[in-house]
Amino acid sequence: MLNFNDQKLNKLVTNFIHYMVDPKHNEGKQIIETDYKNFFHHIDSRDSKSNLNIVISSHLTTADQFAKAGEIIDQYHADKTPFTWCTITVDNSQTEKLFFEKCGLQHFETALGMLIDLTTFITTNRAAADEQFQEVTTQTTVHDVVKVVKSAFDLSLIDLAKYQSIWELNQDQKISYLTILTKNNIPVSTGNLYFEPELAIIDDIATHSAHQKQGYAKEMLIHLLNKAKQANYQYAGLIATPHGLPLYQKLGFESQNLYFNVYTMHYPK
Repeated sequence: MLNFNDQKLNKLVTNFIHYMVDPKHNEGKQIIETDYKNFFHHIDSRDSKSNLNIVISSHLTTADQFAKAGEIIDQYHADKTPFTWCTITVDNSQTEKLFFEKCGLQHFETALGMLIDLTTFITTNRAAADEQFQEVTTQTTVHDVVKVVKSAFDLSLIDLAKYQSIWELNQDQKISYLTILTKNNIPVSTGNLYFEPELAIIDDIATHSAHQKQGYAKEMLIHLLNKAKQANYQYAGLIATPHGLPLYQKLGFESQNLYFNVYTMHYPK
């Protein structure tokens, strides 16, 4: 739907759209609407077990786009349902920011698309006998992932229902390597490596709030990058939040001037 004239960036965006919500869509209860005219991808989770309602789009530039956006946002206002809009663009002008603010959405963060050439990556994990990486292969470890992610993040851009579906999909076809890092058998950090054609994509790096600032996110990232190298990928990509950006830059990721601007709408309790 969105084309940035670069195969790796297009793959990164497509993966983001496909796997940011429950990829099985709760047996049709999560409604997916792709509006090719306006370049909107709308995920409506109000009747599903998922917690994320979102539209993904490019810049809003036409009268039709602004009118359609207003109609969608009004639906969530009427229900007082939390809602997120994410624009993906090659500049950071945020031309629609004032429109979103008038509609009740506030700018939450700007994330960056980043790539790393794995032929230059030679870092290995630290030696720690009490730390272990465990692939998520059981229902129990799926629940562990959800607990860590829920503790680590604001859920404006996280669909907790997706982890169960990703685990189920991995039973039939290996779409990703979903893993958890434990310390003394306690889950402390998560990560996911998607095996996309020609590009390994890293996502869901999260550290439980009780174990942050101890280097676990760095260890998870190093582990996933080495897994990608072992799978013979030359490039890996991710979408970097402002919080994670310094770590990604330190390990060799480079910005691709691809911006994910996130706007969220909440209501007083």
